[in-house]
Amino acid sequence: MSHLDYANQNLQNRSFKGLDLAGVDFSCCDLRGCNFTGANLTGANLQGCITGQSRRQVYQLIAVAIAASVAVVGFSILLSQVVMQWFGDISATRFNFILYGLALAFSFLFRQGILPNIPLVPTVFGLAALTLLLAAMSLLTVGLFFVVLSNFSDGAIAPGFFLLGVMALSGFICFWVLRWLIQSIRTHPGTSFHKANLTQADLSYSKLQNADFSLANLTGACIFDWEILGDNRFLGSYCEYLYIGPALQNRQPLEGNFQPGEWERLVAKWMSQT
Repeated sequence: MSHLDYANQNLQNRSFKGLDLAGVDFSCCDLRGCNFTGANLTGANLQGCITGQSRRQVYQLIAVAIAASVAVVGFSILLSQVVMQWFGDISATRFNFILYGLALAFSFLFRQGILPNIPLVPTVFGLAALTLLLAAMSLLTVGLFFVVLSNFSDGAIAPGFFLLGVMALSGFICFWVLRWLIQSIRTHPGTSFHKANLTQADLSYSKLQNADFSLANLTGACIFDWEILGDNRFLGSYCEYLYIGPALQNRQPLEGNFQPGEWERLVAKWMSQT
């Protein structure tokens, strides 16, 4: 068992991936942005530690969003040139027919509750995808704005009002995508305990936010007076029993292990309280 002592240190953005950290003292450490993926934290002291996103992680996620936006602008310019070459002589009737189809498609998606309920994808690839969608919808909205102005200036009042409605719908979709993008950044994991072994680890008084315990082993961990602040993940985590009192006291359950599904219900209860 290791005798390393990191107590009361700022360890933001440090990587301990796959290391043997059994018995290491991380008490009162700032672990925001740390990577403990696959690490052995058996009997480690994590009392009073803080987890979550570091500023560096947030800046990196924003950088991904900006880079994706720049990429889509360049792609859109190239695509517009190709489209103009293919459909340069397309008639106004056919163009309006395409817009009518888009409007009907968006309306169908909203009526069916599909667009407002797209699940969050709190990964870098998901973030990039949302950014691309936001950029594309923003370009469509801006393009429709100029088309609407052109219709009104040419006296095409009815098509102008129709396209104005399509533009408003496109702007509303932009608003929802922007919300999803912000939510995706906010819920992205900060401290990773993915596949870590936390057997007999002491998590008393810890403040957990944006911590990823997916596929981690929490058997025998002490969780006395810990705080689950939000956006934590326990998907596929494993635990046979816990200690909810200080110094590995008050075992839960008193004898044996959790019944099938009991650990999942306990995790669900924690998540509902955040």
